[in-house]
Amino acid sequence: MKDQSKYEQAMAYIAELAPRGWRLGLDRMGEFINLSGSLNQKFTKKTKFIHIAGTNGKGSTTAMVQSCLVEQGYATGAFYSPYVVEPRERIQFGRDMISEEELSQIWEYLAPISEKLNDSEFGGVTEFEFKTAIGFEYWKRKSCDFVALEVGLGGRLDATNIVKPSSCAIVSIGWDHMHILGDTLGKIAYEKAGILKQGVPAVIGKMDDEPLNAIRDYAQEIGAPLWVVGKEVTYVSEGAGVQIHTPTSSINVVPSLFGEIQFHNAAVAYAALELAGAVKDTAGVQRGFETATIPGRFQRVLINSTEWLFDGAHNIDSAVVLRQMLEQNQKPVGFCITSMVHGHESLPFYKQLVDLVDEFVVVPIDFHRAKKVDDLASEISVLGKLVSKFKSLQEGINYVIGRTSHETSFDEKSVLITGSFYLVGESLRVLKS
Repeated sequence: MKDQSKYEQAMAYIAELAPRGWRLGLDRMGEFINLSGSLNQKFTKKTKFIHIAGTNGKGSTTAMVQSCLVEQGYATGAFYSPYVVEPRERIQFGRDMISEEELSQIWEYLAPISEKLNDSEFGGVTEFEFKTAIGFEYWKRKSCDFVALEVGLGGRLDATNIVKPSSCAIVSIGWDHMHILGDTLGKIAYEKAGILKQGVPAVIGKMDDEPLNAIRDYAQEIGAPLWVVGKEVTYVSEGAGVQIHTPTSSINVVPSLFGEIQFHNAAVAYAALELAGAVKDTAGVQRGFETATIPGRFQRVLINSTEWLFDGAHNIDSAVVLRQMLEQNQKPVGFCITSMVHGHESLPFYKQLVDLVDEFVVVPIDFHRAKKVDDLASEISVLGKLVSKFKSLQEGINYVIGRTSHETSFDEKSVLITGSFYLVGESLRVLKS
């Protein structure tokens, strides 16, 4: 009980930092890490980082990189943003989340250092900065060979961007967080390109010319060599698998993650591994792609003989990809349980899905930026589909379970939960309990 109590104290402390919000910038994070010694010379000399940014697909790509590293026998760390079900998902070693005991111990070490900054010129540490710092200290203590490091928001000023990686990847550029990152794809791309470093090779996913040219210009300016998917890196799908070619090698892999978009993400992941010098065992790399997992990315769960699909899509580009995966899945969506947070455009998102869904079920989520149920239901109803709304997530889920369990018309249909990673996580926790 003692360790559990300490863990609860740690999580409460971190939660109290949340009102500070996102304060993008590296000065404070750099000072925090400098005082903690979490990125000391011994650690950074041994441990190599593969830094992964992008509007969509960065989580899946990080999962593939992590899995390939583990299957080759490397001592592997990983960082995810956001988590889906359990906060400890963010920070991993091997395939395991940081333990409650280890997180508590690191919190006890970092909290006094964090407090010192409250009255300094740098200001108090944010929630995301503190979580990121826990990761660096954890991977140092675990003596990692490699860390698959997913960017939180943007790239240039993100708290993860205090490392000099062995390779970088920018998976995609799309419309999201425009109020922070910029109102054009070029501006958004510039922020994402901020993870690039002089002399550090990077792979860039397929994207429109405007963001690609912005990344190329930035890379040329700082001297970062690039491979671009569709040019230096190519891939061809072969049934369930994909053949990937880089300027220096070729490989056939079968990604475990669902959807044709994962062939593209696999090409990015493999190129990032190769550029980092992390490919030593081809069979291990192939096993890595075959065994990669990540929650909330077209995750399929069978409930009372009905297929439930959980996907954290929340912007227009991810809605386009989600639509493609639903079409590949070849099951009509009987119900779409949904919610969304402010900052994302709901109408373009749901327009991508409306003709594949029989009924939308709008529910609340426990998040300070969540849209009100009545407002979101009104927005969706403009599209002409049946919309039901509920006062709690539990009520909405109970409604759908009742309908799918007792009406034979839903036997060959699926249930989709989408619109927010917060919704996906809450739903998985509710269904588990």
